[in-house]
Amino acid sequence: MAWIVQLLIPRRRKNRQELAGRAAEVIGQVLSDVGIDRFLNGTMLVDRRLRVRFVSWASAVGRAHAAVRADTLAEARVLRAGDGSLALAAQALQQQIMRLVDELMAALLTQSAALRALPARSYRIAERRAAASK
Repeated sequence: MAWIVQLLIPRRRKNRQELAGRAAEVIGQVLSDVGIDRFLNGTMLVDRRLRVRFVSWASAVGRAHAAVRADTLAEARVLRAGDGSLALAAQALQQQIMRLVDELMAALLTQSAALRALPARSYRIAERRAAASK
């Protein structure tokens, strides 16, 4: 019976704003867990279920909508200091991560028509009704 209910309930559609927010979380977590060197040697990807993931090898194999090597992003290389550690303080790091996410999302969107088809942000029901009545 539960599977019938799941079939009838409409699924909430993801949007680009949610993907960008998740990308910022993933990048922050990876930088704190494994460091900048492993991050630059890895790949950020969006899989078929629209989940943002980090894989620690350079070439992502498998079914993914889009994949971008971290070392190809100019904003990612800014994070590394001369000695191989993070070059920024906590507040500046968050701002740099947001710039990195903007560059990452642009690169991911150029690779995948499915990601480009996602709405930019979610709309509340009242906003949808107002837009539909125009």
